[in-house]
Amino acid sequence: MKLPIVIHTEEDYDRAQQRVEELNATPDSTEKERELHALAEAMLAFELRRDEADD
Repeated sequence: MKLPIVIHTEEDYDRAQQRVEELNATPDSTEKERELHALAEAMLAFELRRDEADD
């Protein structure tokens, strides 16, 4: 079982963006799509928490 992707800091967010770029350069696969989906969810959750903290 793989652990979920969780983003806690801006540095984590930057690494996630880098990983998305790396994945986009690879051939399509089911595993790639799963990881991209997990990254997108984690990045969105981080953005929402960050925006909520700014308000």
